[in-house]
Amino acid sequence: MTQAPPPAGWYPQGDQERWWDGNAWSDNFRPLGTQAAQQTYPQPAYGQPTYGQPTYGAQPVKQSHTGRNLLIVFGVLLLLLVGSCTAAVVVLGDKVNDAVNDDTPGGPNNPLTITPGEAFEVSDFNYADGWSIGADPAGYVSVDNLKLTNNRGKSSRLLVEIKLLSGNEVLATATCGDYQSVAEDTTITVTCTSGDTLPATYDKVTIQDAF
Repeated sequence: MTQAPPPAGWYPQGDQERWWDGNAWSDNFRPLGTQAAQQTYPQPAYGQPTYGQPTYGAQPVKQSHTGRNLLIVFGVLLLLLVGSCTAAVVVLGDKVNDAVNDDTPGGPNNPLTITPGEAFEVSDFNYADGWSIGADPAGYVSVDNLKLTNNRGKSSRLLVEIKLLSGNEVLATATCGDYQSVAEDTTITVTCTSGDTLPATYDKVTIQDAF
């Protein structure tokens, strides 16, 4: 039920009086206690929302949106972070998928059989002839004079494994390159290391990318 507005008249506001015209507050003020204000009128319901008037003498309360704004900022940052992580996962997943499904001869999943002294090629890394397998002074596997030329059209890293086998059994492994960066159209002598003793006999040598 809507409350009826109070009658027109002067009503106290702090240390002065303000004229209420029966519907809204006017801009007319006068000192408190003027004779016409001796009449007693019911006070408007200043605390009520009736007539759309604010609480008498009170300032409108401004709502703070700091908390809401912080939540919005954190939400945007979270979305950006999730988006970045998702993109990184997708890129990493593609690289892992490429590695897992790489059946290129000499790739990580498809060892290439090679013959000591003869030239061979792995994904546009061209290895020259004249290389050999032997034993270093400690008796470990030594791969000597292994040279390659990078024809991949860009700088690329090298990390490969040369394995000595008897049938399907790996007898010894030498790791070559150690992630060495090979510039485009550059020929290098590959360094290989091994902690395995050179076997007395073996019937197959393979090479494959280690990554």
